[in-house]
Order: sequence, then C-alpha cells, then structure tokens
Amino acid sequence: MSALVDRAIDAAGLSGIAAARRSGVIATTDLTRLRHADLLALGALADRVRREEVGDRVHIYAERTGQSSGIERLGADTAVLPPLDRELTGLELLREVAIARIAGPRARAVRVDWASCGLELAQVTLGFGANELAGPITSKRGLPIAEDELAGVGKKSRWQLAHVQKRRELAALVRRAGRDPVFVEPDGTLVAIDGPMPMSEAEAG
Repeated sequence: MSALVDRAIDAAGLSGIAAARRSGVIATTDLTRLRHADLLALGALADRVRREEVGDRVHIYAERTGQSSGIERLGADTAVLPPLDRELTGLELLREVAIARIAGPRARAVRVDWASCGLELAQVTLGFGANELAGPITSKRGLPIAEDELAGVGKKSRWQLAHVQKRRELAALVRRAGRDPVFVEPDGTLVAIDGPMPMSEAEAG
C-alpha cells in the first residue's frame, strides 16, 4: 500500500512538497500547487504527514450543556476548520484540512468542528490530516442531552446515560476511520472511552 501511495503522490507532482515538508520549508509556489493538486493524492500526503508527526490518536472535544467549547480551548498551533468567515463544500473542506496539515507548523493540531460540517464529513477529514474533532453532544434531533437523561442500548434496550452512549458512538466513528479516540475533558484530562488515559511523554512535556 505504501508503494501505491508513493506512486500516487509522485504522479500528482507532490513528491517535492513532501521533501520540502520534511525539511521545514514550504514555498509560496508549493501552496499554489497544493490548491490545484489531485485531491486524493493531496489527502494521501496529508495523512502521511499526520501519521509521521502526530500519530494515530484523535483528541475529541465532546461538549455537554454547560461546558466550555472545544473550539474555544485552542493551543497556539491549532488550526480549526471549517472557517467561520466562509462556507465550504465538502470537497473544499477536505482540501483545506489537508493544506492545514501539510503547510502548517510541524505537529500542529488540526481540529474539525462537526457542528459546522456534520459527523460523517468530520470522520472523512481524519483521512486528510485532521487529528482533533470538536462539537456538542446532542440528541438525534440536535437538542442538548440532560445530565441524567437515559437512552436504550441494543435489542434488549439496556439503559445507560445518553451522553455516555453518544461518547461511545463518537469513539466507534473514530475507530472505523482506523484511529485511536481519546476524549479531552474541560480540565484537560485525557480519557479513553473505558476510563482515564495517561498522557504520552510528548503531551506531558
């Protein structure tokens, strides 16, 4: 698979940009090329950069009523998409996510707001360089979920807290994209779906 990806990146004329990324110098002409490159090849390059620089972990900012927004809790090197000042089509969003990964600072966080683009498209962005997802936990009708609200699970309708069920659904969505979901709590604590998760050495430092 890696050889096929290499050939696709090379056929799209992006091999030079891949080398430039590793050296840390992306020229203005490279940016122009990225904006006109084949989208699938661009995504392949962005995904490779993401894997090399930040790995497979996806940080999820899943907000419940009364919590601060994951979009507000931004690091210095965080890109948030879609942009608030203009509307993008799905394909335009994928290109912007890929460019944010390839042309941005090394190991930056590329965060996608699923409230603006929908969960399905947000999942696709994980293959185009995104490594963070943020948005509200809501019911199927888009309404906030109460702290003690229950929801049925499975054919026998076992009941559990609705917001816990939604978090499990979000984690499953990320796993289906081949990535490792980790929830970020309002205090910054990292939590796996089945309990607390210790920070990596890079995150602790």
